[in-house]
Amino acid sequence: MNAAIPVLREPADLTADWLQDALGSGPVASFQSAAIGTGQMSDSHRVTLRYADGAEPGPESVVVKFASSDPTSRGTGVGLGAYEREVRFYRELAPRLGGPVAHCHAAVLDPDEGWFTLVLEDVAPAEQGDQIAGCTVDEARMAMTELAALHAPVFANSELGATPWLNQPFPIDQAVLSQLLTAFLDRYSDRIAPEHRELCERFVASFDGWIADRRPPLGLVHGDYRLDNMLFGAPGAPRPFVVVDWQTVGWGPVMTDAAYFLGSSLRTEDRRGHEKELVRAYHDALLAHGVRGFSWEECWEGYRRQCFLGVLMVIAPAMLVERTERGDEMFMVSLERYAQQAIDLDATALLPEPGTGRPAPLRPEP
Repeated sequence: MNAAIPVLREPADLTADWLQDALGSGPVASFQSAAIGTGQMSDSHRVTLRYADGAEPGPESVVVKFASSDPTSRGTGVGLGAYEREVRFYRELAPRLGGPVAHCHAAVLDPDEGWFTLVLEDVAPAEQGDQIAGCTVDEARMAMTELAALHAPVFANSELGATPWLNQPFPIDQAVLSQLLTAFLDRYSDRIAPEHRELCERFVASFDGWIADRRPPLGLVHGDYRLDNMLFGAPGAPRPFVVVDWQTVGWGPVMTDAAYFLGSSLRTEDRRGHEKELVRAYHDALLAHGVRGFSWEECWEGYRRQCFLGVLMVIAPAMLVERTERGDEMFMVSLERYAQQAIDLDATALLPEPGTGRPAPLRPEP
């Protein structure tokens, strides 16, 4: 992986020489760039390449990822440490993992101003998941079993558990989240069901205790494991499934990604009908990859406890990134699904008591 090339700020800065250096290929004769994806804190472009006659060829196309061109979104990415985490993930952690991670050709960061550039394997032809439309049960099963392949190689790894960049304090606390929730409810009040508003308020009242509750086992957390960050391979694709956007990666409760994914990636009726089956598929896959000492009861309990990440990842980003029409629709669909998931699982029974910060005791599901 190349970590010594200059950081680029925007697609217009791409040159044939820079691409040649990034890929370690022969001379690049020409290239074309086109925007892809719907990220709100970064901009991604597919770059197709033609190499000079007789030159050592590299890939026919790559994906180049830049910091957001929107100053508000870029400031959020820098302030939250998201850009640094993604670059370090591809440099330091991705080579240790199995499962659906794209090969990274280059990963560079300007730590002073926060700009970054990634050059990633292009897994086309592939279809990006659609957070609003949701996915099929079969697609959800693939995502859950591939998640186990990501988690298993570093499951409960004590070395990674002590790695500072994976264990940064959460950037907002309960007081800040309360302010964000007030603004969020003011903006979207006419689109939120009363019981979902009540669920949000109950969660935020216990947020400091919930975020501090890091009972083992702990493991790798993508932090935004959802359909918009997944690519499903079409016939002829080099991979059947790839997970992208590692800007929220961290170390925490192992069931975080599973709960977050199922909470909004399936329509509510599909989740209700297949939830335990799909969590079982994840647990079975972990065991098949060699993980031991993690019972089904712990798995299901952790799944229920961690379903609130989805609520958090609607409220805070909605108020911190550039507002768009699709973003509003995605946030509203996601909140409805996540809040209903928490209600269906009686997950509020596992929240700390408001104002105490004391983690809730283990309780059986009703």
